[in-house]
Order: sequence, then structure tokens, then C-alpha cells
Amino acid sequence: MTPTIFDAMPIKVLEELERIEVATSTIERRAFMLEADAQDLRLRHDEIVNSWKLRAEREGLENLIAERQRLEMHAWVCDPLPCRVPAEAPGRSS
Repeated sequence: MTPTIFDAMPIKVLEELERIEVATSTIERRAFMLEADAQDLRLRHDEIVNSWKLRAEREGLENLIAERQRLEMHAWVCDPLPCRVPAEAPGRSS
């Protein structure tokens, strides 16, 4: 058998190389899973945007904007800010 560079390395160095190889494969597996999760999130993002685009085509963008403003106004009046911060809803005066 022809000697290799590994034959010249002390056991401690070989053990360190083994730890690095194990850690590398573990991190690569985790990276693969994170990449898959990121792809799932990208798909979910696109699905949400597309569903709203379809809804805007059916109901009209102006109607959706008006509905959002009504809902936000309701939430603003019904859900006060935390810590008793005094605030006025947009368009309302005391």
C-alpha cells in the first residue's frame, strides 16, 4: 500500500479531521432542511399574494382597500394601545 498524507498525521489530528467530517455532514443536513423550509415559505408567500390578486380581480382593488380601511378603523377604536397610551384614531377628534 502506498503511504498517504494521513499516514504522517498524529492520531489527534486524525480525530480532529473526523470531528470536522461529522460536523460538516450534520450541518449540511440541517442546511438542506432549512433550504426546504425556506422554499416552503416562498411558496406560501406566493400563494397568499396570488390569492389576493385573484380576489382583487373578482371584487375590485378599490373595494378591498376600502374594506381594509374599515377593518383597521374598527380595530383602532376597539383595541386600544397597550400601557394606556393615549391615542386618537385617524380621522377622529375628541
